Amino acid sequence: MLVELPWLLSTALLAAPPVTVHVAPGGNDAWSGRRAALTAPDGPVATLPRAQALARPALAAGGGVEVVLAPGTYHLSAPLVLGPEDSGRDGAPAVWRAGEGGEVILSGGRPISGWTRRGNLWVAKLPEAAAGQLDFKLLRVGDRWADRARHPNADPAQPITGGWACAQFGGEPWERGALNQGVQNTQNVGTLLGWTVDVPAAGNYTVWLRYAHHMAAYQKPDMSGASTLAVNDAPGVPLQNLPDTGGWSTFQWARAATLELPAGRQRLTWRNVQGGGLNLDAFALCSDAGWDPNQAVGAVQWWGAADVKLPAGGHLLLVQCEACDRQEGAELNVPKVTPPGQRTHLTYAPEALPAIADPRGAEVHVFIAWGWVNAIVPIASIDPDKRRIVFTEGGAAQDVRPGNRYFVENARELLDAPREWFWDRAAGELLYIPGDEPFPNVPVVAPLLDHLIELRGDAAQERWAEHIELRGLTCTDTSYNLTRDYYTPTDGAIRLAGARHCRIRGCTFRWCGGYGVKLTERSHEVAVTRSTFHDLGMGGVHLQGGTAVQPHPCQITHNTMQRLGRRYKHVAGVYATHASDCLVAHNRITDVPRYAISFKSQGEDRLSHRNVIEYNDLQRSNLETNDTGAIETLGYEHRDSGNIIRFNRILDVVGLMTDADGQIHTPHFTWGVYMDDYSSGTLIYGNIIARTQLGGVCIHGGQNVRVENNILVEGYHHQVRMQPRDDYCRDNLLRRNIIVYSRPEADLVYGYRNQPNMLRAEQNLYWLIGGDPRLVERKLTYVGTWAEWLAAGQDAGSLIADPKFVDPAHDDYTLAPDSPAWKLGFERIPVELIGPQPEPAER
Repeated sequence: MLVELPWLLSTALLAAPPVTVHVAPGGNDAWSGRRAALTAPDGPVATLPRAQALARPALAAGGGVEVVLAPGTYHLSAPLVLGPEDSGRDGAPAVWRAGEGGEVILSGGRPISGWTRRGNLWVAKLPEAAAGQLDFKLLRVGDRWADRARHPNADPAQPITGGWACAQFGGEPWERGALNQGVQNTQNVGTLLGWTVDVPAAGNYTVWLRYAHHMAAYQKPDMSGASTLAVNDAPGVPLQNLPDTGGWSTFQWARAATLELPAGRQRLTWRNVQGGGLNLDAFALCSDAGWDPNQAVGAVQWWGAADVKLPAGGHLLLVQCEACDRQEGAELNVPKVTPPGQRTHLTYAPEALPAIADPRGAEVHVFIAWGWVNAIVPIASIDPDKRRIVFTEGGAAQDVRPGNRYFVENARELLDAPREWFWDRAAGELLYIPGDEPFPNVPVVAPLLDHLIELRGDAAQERWAEHIELRGLTCTDTSYNLTRDYYTPTDGAIRLAGARHCRIRGCTFRWCGGYGVKLTERSHEVAVTRSTFHDLGMGGVHLQGGTAVQPHPCQITHNTMQRLGRRYKHVAGVYATHASDCLVAHNRITDVPRYAISFKSQGEDRLSHRNVIEYNDLQRSNLETNDTGAIETLGYEHRDSGNIIRFNRILDVVGLMTDADGQIHTPHFTWGVYMDDYSSGTLIYGNIIARTQLGGVCIHGGQNVRVENNILVEGYHHQVRMQPRDDYCRDNLLRRNIIVYSRPEADLVYGYRNQPNMLRAEQNLYWLIGGDPRLVERKLTYVGTWAEWLAAGQDAGSLIADPKFVDPAHDDYTLAPDSPAWKLGFERIPVELIGPQPEPAER
């Protein structure tokens, strides 16, 4: 059970009566703030800065202060910064709290009014915009964000899988492939490959071949003349200068022939005429005899001939061998290769983007590379001839690959659907197409500030912002900043830097562009508790800092978080990059695009150690990304972390990706608890994990991970997964768990390989619904069948039996009194303590 630390005690238990300062939306900064009633000649002040000024003398005298905000909305023109001079002391805190009788809302936005009708549009004049004084990326209409004009339009019926276009391969069909991905098994006489190409101009072309072979092992050290390259029906030209490269994957370029090419559409055919193997990577045919691909493109990646600079008048054809449209050969192996991506631009499909006269200010929202993160990248220009969206300088931080899903946002031509808006900065006009709301009789707010409150001390000088409590406040209408660090977007509505002994309690965070709360710069002994986070652009709480300056020990408890990551997706309900000695407990986190909870260790200078993650209710995580878990840790430091993950309920870990053809795959590639990249020395105990793709637990290269007393249900492909990276992966334990699944095709314990001492399994209970793993004849574990697994010394004392759950159809995995799991020593999981708990007085 959670024990609240002394610095979290309620101010009601503290002896000294505080000085009270009252604030109200209808107050007057000329008044004293000592009275709550709005009656002249005295009463509450109107603004938070004035209340701050009035509180300081009492705090300087060593007394406590309570700033009471009357219900209503406070539109902040600048963030409220509370520093050492605004701090309380032990027994006399500085409390900023909501008054009784209604909601106290702190808004970082500007209300928009003065709407007029113009056809299907409503228009509001914003003269500050024309002068460059107003900038916003979000617009709240009523109780939710409207869509900034975009293409494709958002799909309310399919908000996750709908509303996307997919990046295309940017080269010609014969260029579709990647270097160092050769066509194999070409050794038989008569084997052929063919390509249809467009030759830009007639002439003699030097033929360069990128190849690899080790035929010296077969007494044929030179493959010169063993194959030919032909144009259309003309005789083939022998390919020369092809000595052994020392290995079948050791590719190199060779000047192999000269070929006369007509202009226009032609057929090229490679044929094995003498026998012997060549791994064929690419041809480069150039009209400039002095051109050398080794100097022009290097030896790793190449997008296409259009991206290679040639001397004036030169022409080049790049032919990726795996892009053949004809192939013959009994043993021929032509790989399907995803072409390399680009960081400088995105290629779109024909007719996939309306013409945009001026793309300045427009952005691409794209899931880059593997689909782990999304990028928001400003557009510099659009080239309709090449179908390229060109990014601003710096481009994307990772490559945009064929199939990556995207949409374009913020261009006037894209304003065409209900609940879309566009800010015409040049004209000083905000344009909006209403949906089903009673427009214009709803509030419209443009978020301007990227944060609302900052508790800022000077950690280097140990001058802390301390003993400050924020209680019962609602934070809304903050913006966010574009970043190229897509893995760690860091805006927060409330920021704590150099803060200690502070608490955020009973607050609400909604429709904020960043995280709700962000802690940095040695902030310690801070609590975020009994608060609600929903519909945020990033995540819930972010703890950030290297080992020397990270937050510690902090408590994040009894919070509810849902519908996070509405702008940036590589986020979490609770995300630590990095933090130690923290407690994350009794939270409910649902409907997140990636992690529910993540603690990263990325080396000795960036550790996350000795954290406890317990009694959290985590549902529907990883809805928009893949290669991830509901709870995830990272362990680059290669040593035991001391982290504990216990008594959490994890349901429906989904996952999503798009392939190179733009097809969406979901569910896909997820685990319940993911011990990523050498995470070690972690106890995973007493968790209930149901409905994952690749298993309830994955150990990726780590050691000394104890997986005990858990209930793992319905891993679609695997139940437990071992991913050894090297010999460091050892001494892990799978003991006294209940593992239940229904797909006979699924594995029990999957592993990359059978590595000695990687895992010891014992005293587990397994149950294949409607079947028996002992009767499955295929490989069921990384050792082999169930019998081979037992013969290897695994699962001594384990049982295959129905665990007798009370009501698994409704996710009640309580064990019946006669469950065979009790005989194994299985200990009861206190499910009644999972999720936010009532206040002690409410029980």
